[in-house]
Amino acid sequence: MSDASLSPVSSRTEKGQRGFALDLHVTFRTPLPRAEALAALRALEGLTVDLYARLDTPGEVPSARLTGPLPQLPELHAALRGWLAGPVRVVEVGQRGYLRSAQGYTEWMPWRRNVILPRERVDEVGLLEGEKYILE
Repeated sequence: MSDASLSPVSSRTEKGQRGFALDLHVTFRTPLPRAEALAALRALEGLTVDLYARLDTPGEVPSARLTGPLPQLPELHAALRGWLAGPVRVVEVGQRGYLRSAQGYTEWMPWRRNVILPRERVDEVGLLEGEKYILE
């Protein structure tokens, strides 16, 4: 066996990335067609939108999850007010910690605290680390 066939053991560990992102879940009053759901959720730009639909009715979207960079609070409050005055029944929103592996898998940290607010108190929603606000 030649020395060329021996590969050195790598001591370098590929590291993941830690951080915080907006984690927002909306439940619509009634399921919306996919195009309407996407149009309604465009109030906050730059977020990844995951539409949740049942397998037997894939064209109807009862809820969605948005994740991504943290918006400014006035921008977030405006979007929440618009959604709650329109097609959205419940919003869960907060700044959530994550760990993204070097391979791209994301693990979300558990919420530390839940704050339940009536829908009229949107201005009390903050973006405190690990706190989830539920507006219903």
